Amino acid sequence: MTAFAAISLAMGVTACGDTAETDTEQATSDGTITGEWMVNLDSAEFANDNRNYVLADGVFDCQSCIPPYQMPADGEWQTIDRPGADSGMIEIVDDNSIRSAFRLGEEELGSTVWTVSEDGQTLTTEFTDMSGDETVTGSETFTRVSDGPEGSHAVSGEWTNAGEISVSDEGLRFSYSVEGDQYTSMGNGQSYTATLGGEPVAIEGSNSNVMVAVEETGENAYRETYSRDGEVLSVTEITIDGDTMSAVSSDQRDGSSVSYTAQRQ
Repeated sequence: MTAFAAISLAMGVTACGDTAETDTEQATSDGTITGEWMVNLDSAEFANDNRNYVLADGVFDCQSCIPPYQMPADGEWQTIDRPGADSGMIEIVDDNSIRSAFRLGEEELGSTVWTVSEDGQTLTTEFTDMSGDETVTGSETFTRVSDGPEGSHAVSGEWTNAGEISVSDEGLRFSYSVEGDQYTSMGNGQSYTATLGGEPVAIEGSNSNVMVAVEETGENAYRETYSRDGEVLSVTEITIDGDTMSAVSSDQRDGSSVSYTAQRQ
């Protein structure tokens, strides 16, 4: 997971298309959620966002993943059972770096290069996400909390989000529109329209079977609840103040959260 992934889940979708232009012009005058938005990455703050990895004896173990999983780090594609992916690959590049990649069927979903600094205290992940209509690139930095087992690869140990992230614009633009009780979010090959206060709906274009339900919690305030197979994954609270959106997404499974603002475009 990356900051991009966390923010993507918080918003449901990323990177809007041209269809938002007309709505944006209308929304500028009424201050509602309707319109096109751009995340302000400098505002992103993460809490309880620690990661635990062990790479030893040729096996990568993601202990903080939900659910945890293991995979041989031999550079070969392995069959996996993960939401939105059915095969993965991890290869050891050198003593301080590894590369991971995932795909669904023959579709390449993306890859990440993980690099640990020479002093062993900083982990930088550089990712390419190809799961949407537009490719999104970026990076994220973590600070070491604790070491991995003796003799394990440098990537092993517990890491916490250092707040240094970058994401290409394609991954930060999104749009909303509300007409009556119909709430629509769209972008980058994914979209949904939910009835306010209604049942969860599928996110079109998503391969991970995530559903979303939306409630109106106040004037220009909404709650998005994301679930899979009846289990709540995360809850995002959104408020609009003029041309500024404030959002907090809380993962109900591990207690982590991300908050951020976005500006109307």
